[in-house]
Amino acid sequence: MAKVGKILLAVVQIGAIIALNYFAPGLGAAITGAAIGSASATFAASIIVAVGTVAIALGGALLSQALFGRSLDMGRQKINVRLEEATRWICAGPVLQGGACVFAEVDSGGNLWWIIVHCDSILTSTPAYYLDNNLVTVNASNDVTTSDFTDDGKIYWKIWTHTYTESDPVPSAATELAAAFPSKWPTVSHMLVGTTYSVMRGRAIKLRNRYKVYKWRGPLGLGEPNLAIFADWSNMYDPRDETQTLGDRTTYKPSRNLALIWAWWRTHPFGRKKSESDVNWDIIATEADICDESVVGIESTQARYECAVAAPDNTDRVTVENNILLAGDAQLMFDDDGKTYIDVGDYEAPTLSFGRNRDIITMASVEAQDGESETQGVIVRYTDHNANYTMQPSAPWYNPNYYVSGEGVTFLKIDIPTCFNHNQAMRLAKSVGLRSQPTHKIGPTVGLRGIRALQERIVDIVYDNQFAGDYEIMSPVEVDESGMFCTLGLVPIDASRFDLLTGEELPRPASSSSAGSVSLSLPTGVTIGYNNGRIEASFDSPPREDILYEFQYIAQADWTDTSADQWADMSVDMDTLFAYSGAVDSGVAQYIRWRTVTPGGASTAWYDPPYSLGAVVPTLSSPTNFAASDGTGEVVITWRNPNDVRFDHVIIYRFTSDTFGSATDISGDITGALGANETYTDTVAAGTYYYWLIAYNSDESISSATIGSITGTSS
Repeated sequence: MAKVGKILLAVVQIGAIIALNYFAPGLGAAITGAAIGSASATFAASIIVAVGTVAIALGGALLSQALFGRSLDMGRQKINVRLEEATRWICAGPVLQGGACVFAEVDSGGNLWWIIVHCDSILTSTPAYYLDNNLVTVNASNDVTTSDFTDDGKIYWKIWTHTYTESDPVPSAATELAAAFPSKWPTVSHMLVGTTYSVMRGRAIKLRNRYKVYKWRGPLGLGEPNLAIFADWSNMYDPRDETQTLGDRTTYKPSRNLALIWAWWRTHPFGRKKSESDVNWDIIATEADICDESVVGIESTQARYECAVAAPDNTDRVTVENNILLAGDAQLMFDDDGKTYIDVGDYEAPTLSFGRNRDIITMASVEAQDGESETQGVIVRYTDHNANYTMQPSAPWYNPNYYVSGEGVTFLKIDIPTCFNHNQAMRLAKSVGLRSQPTHKIGPTVGLRGIRALQERIVDIVYDNQFAGDYEIMSPVEVDESGMFCTLGLVPIDASRFDLLTGEELPRPASSSSAGSVSLSLPTGVTIGYNNGRIEASFDSPPREDILYEFQYIAQADWTDTSADQWADMSVDMDTLFAYSGAVDSGVAQYIRWRTVTPGGASTAWYDPPYSLGAVVPTLSSPTNFAASDGTGEVVITWRNPNDVRFDHVIIYRFTSDTFGSATDISGDITGALGANETYTDTVAAGTYYYWLIAYNSDESISSATIGSITGTSS
């Protein structure tokens, strides 16, 4: 028993796995690789053979590939680059994709144009646009209308996206670019075959205002924004869909199903480039159903195994395939005809059994000892769509075999970038944990019936009271030189291996994405009200000198969830800690929101839900200094306009007695500056007259209280 343990430990040393004494933790003997050649080391040697390849049926593909294999770098696909020979990408499933800048020039009107080739995959859904990691709104005219990328409502950025179809590899032409550069970008010469690309245009802007718009981190270094689009990519064959025909790619459809994405990559000309006839589609249909099973988590209900892939062309194709397998705890299998399929992580009662009296010739085992585990749980780093599509750690899964409450915990950490769901990441963490650190491992030698295990994942062992029940195959099934005996490595498994029990799923950790790395908080001490016909706000001093606050307002009747571009900016004075709007319509309820920004472009989210300011009908200030001077054949009337931003004009009324209801308008609208002293001369016959003066706002819906009559005499 001890010898097996030492040999297994040697595998850990050879594999250079840091902080994980996986195969026989705690034995600690310094054994060299030469020991692996002994007859009792078959289990260990088999596992070494499996490392780094899926050319054989791997028991424990997730573990060996996660620990010994390479992980995809699916973070750098979001950025734009300007390189002579930039990396090309293949995408499937929901991916945020940046790309390479292949053209940039300023046209005769001073507008900046550039092209971003996103990837060599078909765009299969309406894209969501991100400029420098900010989700933006693009209207039907291709204008970026989000306020962060406009200046006083002026549109400066436009985006046009083009893709191709399965029946025609030539994407729609960049006619907007050809119109700007008819000699440099003729559509018949530059077709960008087999790509999805976007054309961006930055409008010419006055030099003194460039800092307001050209403040981003794009590929040209001119202050233009980085462009990435989030969408579903690529079509793939689904054998369950009767409308799809194998071999006719025009009938294929997009999917996030892991089994289908694996088959897509296996047969893609830029992937593994295998023939579609080499895949066992009947089994793939079964595995796809398993992937689509609904799993209820603490946050939501999701499919059991989904997948998203962004594969650079300079990455080994097997590495990409292995990363797809990781997201589904999947093994690569071959049927009797040599066709491939995968077996995703899902418990099935074993159909193959090995008994002591009939099948098992020898049995080697390693059992866990108290205190020998170097890790007590697992954390999976996955691509979190809620954290700006960056790699984030899942909540930890605690191994009940080794974790002791109140004691220090060391976690095994594994990257699975093709997983984008937290619940799925935690289920994978559990599967890895129970597989990597079980209570014991066994290595039976069986007769030729062991060959059947090549196409099995779980077997039933009937050996003795200690070694009995369901076991997962953890190594390739090896046949000795005589062809008479098979050896394999096993770890115990139960029906709950691939599901989270009550209490095992923990809440998603707080995001640590780069977009939120700046510690900002919303303004404090905000008070809102009406004054002088406008909205006014006051607030507390900011915690930093470089902090700026932004306030916006909108009439409640005009606001919808999609009207982000209709908000009006308020003037903000950071010295006086005061913000104010323009003149607002009377009797109209308003929404007000605010946020914090830095000169570098980092910001908090807007205050949400927006503050509701009810409809208040303030009385417009009345004119002052109202007087009348007697004259010959005339009366001269003087006054001072209200000093009120709502003020628009005054009207003078006149009658021969002190009865306003019978008075008539004699002046029409008299406009003037706020607080200005005004004069009006009324030419009349001799007599005594009564005058009234009323101030109005622009919509005339409110007015000042009628100023009492004054008398004027004409002689």
